[in-house]
Amino acid sequence: MAEGKRRSESSSEEAAAWEEMETDCLVHVFRRLDLDDLAAAAPLVCRGWRRAAADPSLWRALDLRHDHLARFMPWGALAAAFARRYGVEKFGFAGFLRLCVARAAGSAADLALPPLLSSPAAELDHVAAECLELRRLVLPKLSSADEARLPELIPRWRRLQHLELDSKPTSFPSVAAQLALHCPDLAGLKTSGSIKPEDAAAMATSLPTLRSLCLDRSYLPKQELLTILACCTELREFTARSCVGFDDNDDEVLRRGARIERFDIGGSRLLDEPDNEAINGDGYCDSSYVDVI
Repeated sequence: MAEGKRRSESSSEEAAAWEEMETDCLVHVFRRLDLDDLAAAAPLVCRGWRRAAADPSLWRALDLRHDHLARFMPWGALAAAFARRYGVEKFGFAGFLRLCVARAAGSAADLALPPLLSSPAAELDHVAAECLELRRLVLPKLSSADEARLPELIPRWRRLQHLELDSKPTSFPSVAAQLALHCPDLAGLKTSGSIKPEDAAAMATSLPTLRSLCLDRSYLPKQELLTILACCTELREFTARSCVGFDDNDDEVLRRGARIERFDIGGSRLLDEPDNEAINGDGYCDSSYVDVI
């Protein structure tokens, strides 16, 4: 019994030690936790932990893409935790996003949104209104209506340094123009899609000071590629891997890219070459396939 009592006293002392730890120390430890634990586990331990878990510095990097399909389902573990600990009956991504943004208290610097947003227009409006300090923004493929609104949202993110668009919006020339006007520190861009002459011209005229540009898995004709390489003279990193529209062994392309520190166009080819299985099977596409990539 004496040994059991000593163990109980030891456990109580350890718990008290954690509870009494300085908030700054707890915040340092909590940097190892993911957002789910910060939101639904740590705050429930004690007042000290709740205070530390709410520190805005822990919420500056909000990558919400991890396991997003299962993570935000009503029957998922995170939903169960919110129902059990906070009495939340209808849990969803929109509510979790708002919680994360609120905890950041205007200091969010890095935000990555998952695909299949529940209400993209409302969520984008909320991010534009509350996350004015963003340095890095990652957006999923959006509907044509939401894409069209991007140019009016860009001016809200004046500190933006890196932008990732999972799918190149049809409004890209207007997006590029707004980036040039309102985001002087923009250094990196990543997107994928059909790069048309007007898109290449927009990069050349509006974004000539980019230092990093990724156009992997795009339809990128050689002439548009050469336009970009000729005008974006400050590029230190350029990748256009597995693209269709130019050959990765093209001498002129390689010569233009030789000045760039990291230049990777591996796997790109002039035409999309279907494999033998596709040619002999039902999945073969005719020449119009390239036109709609």
